[in-house]
Amino acid sequence: MTTEADEEGVRWAGEVVRRSENCTIRLIVFRDGGSGAARQSVFNAFRKLGVDGEGIERFGMVALDVPPTADLAKVQRLLNHGVAKEWWAMEEGCIPAQWRAASVS
Repeated sequence: MTTEADEEGVRWAGEVVRRSENCTIRLIVFRDGGSGAARQSVFNAFRKLGVDGEGIERFGMVALDVPPTADLAKVQRLLNHGVAKEWWAMEEGCIPAQWRAASVS
């Protein structure tokens, strides 16, 4: 992605140069009010599937970065399981074709 600076020197995202094949999934963690321990348990579960991420304490939020090398069907099953158990709410961000194809199977 290109970036451009405004008149105050703040950089803003611009044009996409090359798309990543990674997926971005955002979770609002409900368990234990989205505590640090609850967010860490989410990271631990998804790391076993080859997924990394980062958290935002203020919002009890986790952003998962799902590479194309991860077992996408397993990742989706865990995501859906957590939604069904009301451990988190989920939103798909940047989703490539492989992610959509895995959800069909």
